Amino acid sequence: MSDHGPGPERGPSLGRCKGAWPGWRPHRSLALGWLALLLPLGLPALASRPDPAGAALSLCVITPRITDPGGRPPAALVAVSRPTLFVVEPLIELQILEGNRLLWRQGPPAGSARPPAGAPFGSLPAGTIEGPVPWPLAPIRPGQALTLRLRPLESGATAFAVVRLIGSPAGQLARGDALLAGLGRDPHRWRLAVEAAMERGDLPLASALLFAFEGPGAADLDALRLTVIRRSCQPADGTPR
Repeated sequence: MSDHGPGPERGPSLGRCKGAWPGWRPHRSLALGWLALLLPLGLPALASRPDPAGAALSLCVITPRITDPGGRPPAALVAVSRPTLFVVEPLIELQILEGNRLLWRQGPPAGSARPPAGAPFGSLPAGTIEGPVPWPLAPIRPGQALTLRLRPLESGATAFAVVRLIGSPAGQLARGDALLAGLGRDPHRWRLAVEAAMERGDLPLASALLFAFEGPGAADLDALRLTVIRRSCQPADGTPR
């Protein structure tokens, strides 16, 4: 078990996202072909509170991509063994469990639930988790089931949304890991790898690569990331959450 520092951001105003993709500068131009490919990546992917007696609670999970949104809880088949954790909304706490055993926790320092006196308007509490978070544990094993618990800001101590993480079969995990490890720092290679995964219909891998903590910052990749986030987790009328 360990506590670490920050990591996601409300809505698509990504100026606050920290920790990955150096020099992120959202770019407005995007080829129409890419928009068509990205549409499936932007389908709703919500982590919901599993307790029907509790208040309604849902969060927009970008990666790992949720592959069974109707599950109780929703489930994500992870495409790489060290998946990046990325939720649109800012969080106050993240937990990873195996069964009932807490393996890892990231949360605020004790007594820092609110910004200090004199802080600028709109300041977030110390320890707020914004942006992509690198995988903090040993690699996920094929078929391994873990529980990801997500607590949003200004929620009660037990108000968690939940996602079940499931390791892909051994061959898929090995291929995803090998691809991720071999991309280096060339943005063009990353973009081609994301495009190839989307064209094959392998949306969990496309999402894992596009939002990997290890990924480089570049105008075209940043445009793709921003477009996916803007198109993700929208209600039926298409208005952003």
